[in-house]
Amino acid sequence: MIRPIALQRGMVTFELAVGVLSVVVLAALLGWGVNLVALQARCTDVAGQVARQLARGDESAADEAKALAPVDSVVLVEQDARLVRVSVTVDARWGYFGPVSVTGRASAPAEGR
Repeated sequence: MIRPIALQRGMVTFELAVGVLSVVVLAALLGWGVNLVALQARCTDVAGQVARQLARGDESAADEAKALAPVDSVVLVEQDARLVRVSVTVDARWGYFGPVSVTGRASAPAEGR
């Protein structure tokens, strides 16, 4: 049966609205994923800087490097005679999504210990 044109009005508008909404949601989630990758890289970079400075025995430079860590992050340091291990962890949230725990780790050989 062929439907009258009057009953088909608005179908394309509705399909277009749903399609655009889906693309916007997908783009937002993709952007959040990229943000998580960048946050993980920042945590790894800070952990590496702190590990290197502590391995050299430079506490003040290590404190400066810790200040570069993301807001509300936790910096854990483990030292033994041969190795300095540092991990930087932060919980990321975006609206109803999260928390997602993001961690960066690094280690450096202890010099002269």
